[in-house]
Amino acid sequence: MIAFSEAFGDGNGAARRLTPSARLICGAWVFACCATAPLGSPAGVTLFAVAWLAWLLGCAMRLRRFALTLGFAFCLFGPLLLLAPFSRWNGSAATWTEALRAPLQLGARGVAGVTVCAGALSLLSLAEFSSAVAALPLPRVVTGLLVQIVHQTALLIDESRRMADALRVRGASSARFPVRLRVAAALPAGWLARMVTRAVRVGDAMEVRGFDGRMPTAPAIRFACSDWMVMAGSALLAAGALILRWRSPT
Repeated sequence: MIAFSEAFGDGNGAARRLTPSARLICGAWVFACCATAPLGSPAGVTLFAVAWLAWLLGCAMRLRRFALTLGFAFCLFGPLLLLAPFSRWNGSAATWTEALRAPLQLGARGVAGVTVCAGALSLLSLAEFSSAVAALPLPRVVTGLLVQIVHQTALLIDESRRMADALRVRGASSARFPVRLRVAAALPAGWLARMVTRAVRVGDAMEVRGFDGRMPTAPAIRFACSDWMVMAGSALLAAGALILRWRSPT
């Protein structure tokens, strides 16, 4: 099992040369392109594929990380194909091609969205992610909540991983099913107690460091020429997807 925090900063592609905020913005534009490009037209499919593949190549995630992300995305969106028989049997689709079109398109968007987000995370360490979000022109309350959600999620998953490893060492995985069920039912209580203790420690540390409830102001973003060029290119991809969507809503 891979720790959630290890998903950050393992990409080594050309997009890593951009400033952290530019990486986030480009990832958002590519995500928007993949979400809106009409997959019912050749132009839309081409734009979708170009944006998705270019982003993945620019991120250059490790092969194992990409395979795990892709497998997770397929497990998440693969069941959509089960909708095709219902569409065929209830008469809403005249052929199997029509029945499969919507699940395949939705699944493709979902797989692309998951991998695009994973690629964006692979370009940023946790510290870079925090600084990049804080530098965006968003309300400080929003950026603070977003940073805390990501950090606490990383801690939460890593803590769950450590608890699972400890139980495995103690032989819980080889116990009978009723015993494993009781252990699994007791996990949330121990997990919650650990997270509350950690939250109290974090709060005390923030108070000692002088935190008064207001998020600190991040320095202004300074984009290089290469940042502007890549952001403009990714924005054009998203704009092209929107134009194609407007002209061909299928």
